[in-house]
Amino acid sequence: MIILFIHAETFSFQVKERAIKSAEEDFLNSLSKENALVAFTTVEKEDDEQVVEIAVESIMDVYSQVKASCVVIYPYAHLSNNLADPKTAVTLLRKMEEKLKGRVEVYRAPFGWYKSFSISCYGHPLSELSRRIGKERELEKSEELSVCEKFGFPYSPKAVFMKNAVVEFLKYLVKPKGVIIGTREVPKGYMSVVYSKPSGRTLPCVNEDPRIEVYYERFELEFPRQFSDSKNTLTIWEERRVDVGNLVYYLLLKAKAMDTPILPLWMSPIHVRILPVRADLVGKAMEFAERLYENGLRVEVDNNDDSLGNKIRRAGSDWVPFVGVLGDREVKTNTLTVRVRGNNEQRSMTLEELVEAVKKEDKLLLRQNSPVKMRDDSS
Repeated sequence: MIILFIHAETFSFQVKERAIKSAEEDFLNSLSKENALVAFTTVEKEDDEQVVEIAVESIMDVYSQVKASCVVIYPYAHLSNNLADPKTAVTLLRKMEEKLKGRVEVYRAPFGWYKSFSISCYGHPLSELSRRIGKERELEKSEELSVCEKFGFPYSPKAVFMKNAVVEFLKYLVKPKGVIIGTREVPKGYMSVVYSKPSGRTLPCVNEDPRIEVYYERFELEFPRQFSDSKNTLTIWEERRVDVGNLVYYLLLKAKAMDTPILPLWMSPIHVRILPVRADLVGKAMEFAERLYENGLRVEVDNNDDSLGNKIRRAGSDWVPFVGVLGDREVKTNTLTVRVRGNNEQRSMTLEELVEAVKKEDKLLLRQNSPVKMRDDSS
């Protein structure tokens, strides 16, 4: 089922002539209302009473938000090419009407008739909405979800950083007056972050506890609204809502599909990892790291007792965007030999050049939430 909601200052219709043989016989011939929530409704194959229940709650949700005086259910076959047969459509539209009666003032235009209508839309941020209504389907664990497990979702420091970064990125895009927590009814100009208990099977990224959603008066994002892996079709965003976990998963999958996987720099938990070639250079690496950190970069020092080759491979596996090798030559020249993951370029860079390169790409410059030293050797 697909519903196009219009919050109408005025709405009227008039039945003209029969469109199909099985058109309803007992119907409302005309209507004229003010402050009406008009629900242009397409009934699809496989819709049933469970879908009707969900649709009614969706109508009530929008109705309460726009503060309409009444609801008009208007059959509208132009939102899908997967239409239910007329008998099923009429049955389900009638059930929608019945379930709304007693809760709101409700009217229903007849199915199967040509009608003229006139509508004047209020034009506020919630006055035009569309929703696809369907049964909640249990999510399945796909092979692709291993990319979330790779980064320790849901509770590792890297996972927490990525989810927070997506929220901050959305904030950067819409530039709200302020951010509030916990409500789906968002005051004009504000953004709300909602944490809720997931239903069904918990899975990394796509159905975590808590589930994180961001609400705003109207989103227009460059990302697709939906995407699919081998098991599931997932919604990233709708007009007023973004599913943070699904957006994180989409960006991880997009990165993994590259020849050299790399995340957007604003989402990468670490900008720079410094690899001292020997244990006696860890102190100098920490000095370099401190200078980068003071300039707003997220930085790690791989102080593991390991070979340089293993450190380089580990940085590659972790998708670190800038990997700086520190040896005797670099100490003397006060530079790092940096491999830039995005273009596989390797060159000598001063710390100032490295700071400039990162800041050029990352407009958020969020602070890191993990230690600078990868291995805790305080004991």
